Amino acid sequence: MSEYTLFLGCIIPARFPFMEKSTRLVLSKLGCVLHDLEGATCCPTKSIIKPMGELTWYVTAARNLALAEKAGHDLLVPCNGCYSTLKTVEVEMKLNNSLREQVNTVLSSAGLEYRGTIQVKHMIEVLHDDIGIPKIKQHIKKPFDGIKIATHAGCHMLRPSSSIFFDDPNKPKKFDALIEALGAKSIEYDTKMLCCGGNLNTADEPDEASALARMKLHEVTKKADALALTCPSCFMQYDSRQYLLQKSGEKMNVPILYYPELLGLAMGFTTQELGMDMHRIDAAEFLSKWDSRYSYLKTLKEVFDLPSLRKCYECGACVNDCPVVKVSPEFNPNEIIGRVLSGELEAVIDSHNIWRCVDCYTCYELCPQKMGMNKIFDKLKHIAVEKGKGPKGLSASIEMFRKDGRLGEPTSVRKKLKLPEPPKSGAEELKKLLIIIQKGEENEV
Repeated sequence: MSEYTLFLGCIIPARFPFMEKSTRLVLSKLGCVLHDLEGATCCPTKSIIKPMGELTWYVTAARNLALAEKAGHDLLVPCNGCYSTLKTVEVEMKLNNSLREQVNTVLSSAGLEYRGTIQVKHMIEVLHDDIGIPKIKQHIKKPFDGIKIATHAGCHMLRPSSSIFFDDPNKPKKFDALIEALGAKSIEYDTKMLCCGGNLNTADEPDEASALARMKLHEVTKKADALALTCPSCFMQYDSRQYLLQKSGEKMNVPILYYPELLGLAMGFTTQELGMDMHRIDAAEFLSKWDSRYSYLKTLKEVFDLPSLRKCYECGACVNDCPVVKVSPEFNPNEIIGRVLSGELEAVIDSHNIWRCVDCYTCYELCPQKMGMNKIFDKLKHIAVEKGKGPKGLSASIEMFRKDGRLGEPTSVRKKLKLPEPPKSGAEELKKLLIIIQKGEENEV
């Protein structure tokens, strides 16, 4: 069981208490004990407080750190802005003796001293590095399989890199890994590292703030089902400002989700428990798609090994070795597997294309994992036959097999070739066995 002191900052408790709720719920579920920080103030935010004077900024942050040291646990921060301030001051105070002495001289009048005995950790850092993805996966009850999420790390989770170094400041991976731990697909997109522009509001430049938010929202609308973040200021830009853009007639509807909300949903918490009705942008369509995908994949899981199905689709190395592809380039077995994963099973089994797999085992023998696309097509054909679908010739052959136990009866040509009489057919016995199999399958259903 891990213990942390929780630093919520100003915006989360004041404007977005649902962020605090989801953070407490998921971290408690993961075995973390959170202690509130008595006497905490604003972190303070760089854009507003640092212009007042650097010493004011350093002393305010160092005071919060000194209080956390008294509490005795590392500081867990679920706000990007607070994290960047507190982490920067932590690192600079540890490296700069002169600065530390100057700040501690001021703090001493309040009976406080910064000694550098704790670490400031971002919530994403705690989830990825301390708790770990394997443990998170153990708590997932309802994954986001098939859902595409765009991550917005935000500037202050990762920068300045002189003080913050738990991930790459230009090409971060850990937030994306945490998204994919939920079963979702973390997409790459051009504006991924674009600043939200929130501080332009402080600079009395709302039009420029809107322009920056709009750039990302327009791209995410085309490529993902939702935007995930961990910063309340970024949330204001993409949720509240998007709402204003909608009201002015702009066409966009991107659900903005705080990462602990996504994690909480995947863990089985309800939207009511997480307080998600407090968002300005309605996530109902996103949640409905997630429910539909979950139900579909739950059904698909009864037939297919989903991890193997995905691995086969993502690989696709043997597609061009398929003999049918060589004569019919429009046949793309990998595309068919992708359609099954994306929710089009019914359309796939209605299609004639699944019968183009000729059971040659070429893909199987070339596959280093011995998966083979042929195994997938075997199951697709079985589903089709169960539903009474398939080529006419196949249906006739199946009926003959059920009736005679053979796909053809011996003819008089055998006598002409002076072959012996064929052995007695076991069709009647086979029929009885087929009835037993059929009854067993019906009982399973």
